[in-house]
Amino acid sequence: METTVLSAADVAECLKPEDAIEAVQYVLNEWGKGNIVMPAKITLDMSRSAGESWSNAMPAYVVSRNAAGIKWIGGYKTNAKRGMPYIMGVIVLTDPETGQTLAIMDGKEITNMRTGASAAVSARYLAGEELQTIAIIGAGVQGRTSVTCLHHFYPSAQVRIADISAERRKTFQSEMSRRLGMDIVEAQSAAEAIRGADLVVLVTTAESPFVRDEWITEGATVLGMGSSQQIEDAFALSADKIVVDCWAQAGHRGELKNLTDAGKISETDIYAKLGDIVAGSRPGRQTSSERILMVPVGLGAYDICIVQEVFLKASRKGLGQMVKL
Repeated sequence: METTVLSAADVAECLKPEDAIEAVQYVLNEWGKGNIVMPAKITLDMSRSAGESWSNAMPAYVVSRNAAGIKWIGGYKTNAKRGMPYIMGVIVLTDPETGQTLAIMDGKEITNMRTGASAAVSARYLAGEELQTIAIIGAGVQGRTSVTCLHHFYPSAQVRIADISAERRKTFQSEMSRRLGMDIVEAQSAAEAIRGADLVVLVTTAESPFVRDEWITEGATVLGMGSSQQIEDAFALSADKIVVDCWAQAGHRGELKNLTDAGKISETDIYAKLGDIVAGSRPGRQTSSERILMVPVGLGAYDICIVQEVFLKASRKGLGQMVKL
């Protein structure tokens, strides 16, 4: 028995934004119908190493596609000084019937692309069709994939990009406007980008809240996609709806963790899982004035669904190396 090993370049050749969007929407529909086997992700804190770091173990089984596996991936804050990406990890695809390891592949590209796809699918169901202005806070890789995937649904929307680094803002504006043909403008601050925006996408590594409730306009949808809380408590506590992808994860990490730990928010305060909305068992946005907070921590099933497709495409293209484990 042989296993296919795929590099980051191999994965990139087999993964397009529309593939990730299709996979995320498919998984959410199946998740809402109860057809996904997926325990909550497990985090390994490695902050006592030479640099602050963590890694997540994310197993999942997508029953209808007979795809199973696990993602082992994390963030390493000192990597920038080493000239390495912040996100590092691998994804393993396993045959659910035999246990054979079908493929092992680099996880960065898939993680970044499915994060962008989850932003696009979240917006589709929670922000509505009339979305005109998008604020992206964080000009990193996931900010780029978010804009790339949002372009799929909102090609004529204006994008405001904010980042604490003026250089990153300028590079983002230049590269992404040229690549996508969208109207992308620099904002000098997060407040400038967010005020009046229909959709706010928070993809920063901030470790404390910096987004103020009064910046967020009536009718806005906010996607809190960071690993820590980025928005002050007042917004979550006053939002018309809070939607999550998985409460078992969202209640213990990311945007809602501090509020949950303080007893200010519990599962009863959550309006719905996004999977319920995609599957049609709950409505999404119901009025144009609702302020909605979406907390997409990320489902391991996204990755496994995408990995299966990448594996099949790579096999057809003859990509990767075959090894006997």
